[in-house]
Amino acid sequence: MKNVVNLGNNARIAGTWKHCDGFSDTEFTFSIVGAELSVTAIDVTDGELPEIYDVSWNDAKLEVSFAALWSSGRLLKYRVSVGPNKDRLQATISAAWQELWERQ
Repeated sequence: MKNVVNLGNNARIAGTWKHCDGFSDTEFTFSIVGAELSVTAIDVTDGELPEIYDVSWNDAKLEVSFAALWSSGRLLKYRVSVGPNKDRLQATISAAWQELWERQ
């Protein structure tokens, strides 16, 4: 599986998370079985499950990185860090998408 990676000694990232703005419809779940971390995501509005891949865990930074490809063609790369508050994570998101252009 491309969405599973070996996890070091910190399991605080485990659980289901979403943006705390109160408007986000995307939930991310980090599951740990043994020493393996699995990442899944869902758009709860329409049930879409993006393809998750390139999962990696940085034990020194307590950070997981992964990419999500949505059906819209949008590719989002995530870097999610464990912070000092046990009920919050910090996410850095980079976006890329494809457009079709036509001559004017």
